[in-house]
This record gives sequence, structure tokens and C-alpha cells, in this order.
Amino acid sequence: MTRRTGSEGFSLVEMLVVLGISMLLLSAVIGARPKITALRLRSEARTIAAELSRARGEAMARNHETSLRIDTDHNVLRLGQSSRVLPRGLTVAMTVADTERAGASGGLRFYPDGQSSGGDIVLQLDGQRAQIAVNWLTGQVRLN
Repeated sequence: MTRRTGSEGFSLVEMLVVLGISMLLLSAVIGARPKITALRLRSEARTIAAELSRARGEAMARNHETSLRIDTDHNVLRLGQSSRVLPRGLTVAMTVADTERAGASGGLRFYPDGQSSGGDIVLQLDGQRAQIAVNWLTGQVRLN
């Protein structure tokens, strides 16, 4: 004859405790998503702002015009011969001079004296927004 003990399953209280802990973890993960999105967007905006500053510095150092172009249809950023694909899901909108537009592609041109064609780049990712402004007179890049 076998004897049964009370440890052959989970009690209702144990199941409720595990379910409660799972719900707390799930709510923490869901709550962290907007922060992660904001960090990804801010990081990408900083990278693009750095590329713009690099283009300005290159124009001044080499004493010739340099332009950074962004293809908004394919999310590709081009500076000189190098290009980089922007993250999936990132929406790019630009306000640039008419002379710097070519179809879905637009850009910012930097001149040897430090000036630029000027404009704004607006990045959006999952409802978050970042803006990069380039002053036409000074060529200074500012991240908003």
C-alpha cells in the first residue's frame, strides 16, 4: 500500500503567487518599451547630427563643398562615397532648400566657409520624435 503526501501538485496559493510575479514582470517590460524606443531614437539622432558636423568639418578642412543626403524612401544616409541604412521603422522627414531635393532624396550642403544650405531633419520612431536643425548662416548643427 502506498502512502500519499501533500506535495504532489501546486496549491492554489502557489499558483496565484507565480501568476502575480509574472504579471509584475510583464508590466515592467511593457513599461520599459517607450524608454527603449526613446533611447534608440535619441542615439540615431545623435549619430546623424555627428555625421552632419563631420560633413561641415570636412568641407572646411578640404576647402570644397560637401553634402549629406538622405533617401527618405529607402532610409539610406549618404556622405561622400559612404552610405548607411537607417534603422527599420524610423521615419525621416526633411525641410531643405529646393536646390538640394532630388525625388525622394534630399540633403544639406556645407560650404568651405562653414555655412550651409540649412534645413531641418525630423526623425520619428514608435510615436517618439527628434529634430535636428542646421543653421544656414553658421552651419551649426543643433539637436532638439
